[in-house]
Amino acid sequence: MTPKRAIRLAAAVLIACLIAGSASLVGVGAQRRTTFDAQAASLQRTWAHDLAVGVPAASITPLRSRLREQRPEDEWWAPVWWTTDGHVLLTALTHATDTAYATAMTAQLDKAQLVLSDWQQEVSQNSGFMTAAQSSAGQNWPAQLRAASTPDRLAALAVTWQQQLDSARTEVVAAQQQAEIRTDVAQAGGAPALIAQAGTALTTASNDNLDPGDISDLATQLQSQESNGADTSKTAGLLYTALQQFNQLVSVNDQLNGEMRPLMLLADQASAEDTPNSTHLQALYQEVAQEFPSDTTYDQMSALQVQVTGIQNALNADLAADQCGHEAGGGSGKVITLSISLEEAIFYDNGCVVGASPITTGRPGLNTPTGNFAVFYKTSPFTMVSPWPPGSPDWYPTTVVQWVLEFADGYFLHDAYWENQNAFGPGSQNDVAQDYASHGCVHFPTVIMSWLYNWTPLGTPVIITN
Repeated sequence: MTPKRAIRLAAAVLIACLIAGSASLVGVGAQRRTTFDAQAASLQRTWAHDLAVGVPAASITPLRSRLREQRPEDEWWAPVWWTTDGHVLLTALTHATDTAYATAMTAQLDKAQLVLSDWQQEVSQNSGFMTAAQSSAGQNWPAQLRAASTPDRLAALAVTWQQQLDSARTEVVAAQQQAEIRTDVAQAGGAPALIAQAGTALTTASNDNLDPGDISDLATQLQSQESNGADTSKTAGLLYTALQQFNQLVSVNDQLNGEMRPLMLLADQASAEDTPNSTHLQALYQEVAQEFPSDTTYDQMSALQVQVTGIQNALNADLAADQCGHEAGGGSGKVITLSISLEEAIFYDNGCVVGASPITTGRPGLNTPTGNFAVFYKTSPFTMVSPWPPGSPDWYPTTVVQWVLEFADGYFLHDAYWENQNAFGPGSQNDVAQDYASHGCVHFPTVIMSWLYNWTPLGTPVIITN
């Protein structure tokens, strides 16, 4: 064989080998790509299944993104498939998928076991207030827990059990309350005592314009059952509860009744000082004062109490912000101002409010004079003698008061021990029947007059306005 021919033969053999090798590599690449696609499709089906049975999407979405971003995208004949088969990626994703499923199972299992534990504790503590069906309801739960094979099944068990547990707890609380009511009824003296309490409550409701609810009907029904020897336990319990609710209504009514006068005095003080918001706050007070007598239920009273508290806070803030800067009397030093329409006194020192008090001024026909005056005489004690003879409608017995400040001839600021300390303020100047209205002087509550006497030097201006 010639050299040239030998060379050509060798080249042909080499080419054939290269062709055969390439064909082999292409075949390997094609097989790897096919295998990878099949396993990736299997993973996608697993993820779809896992999502359907309760594995959170937050656990699966990152795995899908990782497969999409890291999978080889080249065609089967591309050289990349000659060096890799994607096994590492698929193995990692498979492991992560198994972990996500196991984590979801554990989380739902913990929730279900927690409900089961709560149920067992409820039965242990309150079986005496449960029916037989309630006590035995959870006996099959451990078996149901063992049989649950997917997260969504475990979650469904937890939800169902929680609903049963909540229902049982509600019924247990109701049973406990009924047991307590039966005990309370017995301690209250039984049906006869409740009937007597109902009568008292109805009288209170009538006197104070309060809604007694079902007390009258329940008392009548209970009395009938008692007379006929029937079972009174249910009706007695209902009447006991109605009486407790009515007592709450009486309590909030009494509380409001005690708050209305202080609120009035705050509003009057703000008006007397002419604080920035006094007009608005006085109007709010008038609204609640008019509403209070017509409110009859607990809900109405509670809502009104919220309003009263709000007005109290606003008035206190308004008075605190406006304490100084007043031009009372047009100068510095101590000044006493009196408002006859508000029956309110304000005490100023260098333009700052140092005190306030409700007062009682002269009765109709014997009005307290208005104008600018000054204290020119003070003494303690002082005997007041009527300038009107006995038999006169204006006569009064000789009376000793403890402190007097004279601001005009025969007109004094003084204490009045005979006047109810809660009577001072608007309207008291007209209360002739109780002899609270003065004969032209100005009455102060005892505790205020004691302080005012010591605080007021001779020459202190007294400014009286209508």
